Amino acid sequence: MKKLEIPVLCYNFMAGTDWVRTKTDVLDRAGAKVTQFNLREIDLAVSLDDASKPLKHEELAAEALWNNLKYFLEQVLPVAEELEIDLAMHPDDPPLEVFLGRARIMNSVDGFRHLVELVPSSRNGICFCQGSFVEMGASIPETIYELGPHIRYVHFRDIRGTKENFTETFHDNGPTDMAAAVKAYYEVGFEGPIRPDHVPQLFGEEAGEPGYTQLGRLFAYGYMRGLMHAAQR
Repeated sequence: MKKLEIPVLCYNFMAGTDWVRTKTDVLDRAGAKVTQFNLREIDLAVSLDDASKPLKHEELAAEALWNNLKYFLEQVLPVAEELEIDLAMHPDDPPLEVFLGRARIMNSVDGFRHLVELVPSSRNGICFCQGSFVEMGASIPETIYELGPHIRYVHFRDIRGTKENFTETFHDNGPTDMAAAVKAYYEVGFEGPIRPDHVPQLFGEEAGEPGYTQLGRLFAYGYMRGLMHAAQR
């Protein structure tokens, strides 16, 4: 990473899965398809990461995860400091307390407060995935102001619903005040990378990896750029 001049490593601590959804073809505006998670339909759940497709029930306590995370950070952060590379922890998605028997610890604002205190370091940072924080019930602008000094990477997206039952939205029609979010990033001095993250599959667009098709991404980039210009004024 140092040789390639990659300054940020985004990682997560979701044991046994990556991000999980129960549907990937829910109809939204103008016939676009978006992803959805509904805890009541857990039998339909799929991990949208090829390395962790099989979902198996396995007992794992939160204490063990915190102990493992502390050990990991104690080993890795000194190297990250030496190489000037930031670690950016991604939230659990969905941010449930337990999923298929495994505890989840990056599932609340309190969890991220604890993360940055667990092994203090300027390289111990946060990937602020807005959709995941909305799932937690957090106010996005307020949480950006609070966690701003630790934010190293931003996933700019939105959802409608709760962590037990939510649907992804277009970037401009979810419940979050996205203009206020961009303004907050500027005001806390965030200068790191930001991306749209999950996007709708637009009507007529060739099917691809759920959340990562191209036309919805182009729309999102344009919307984000407009918000940035407005915030700069």
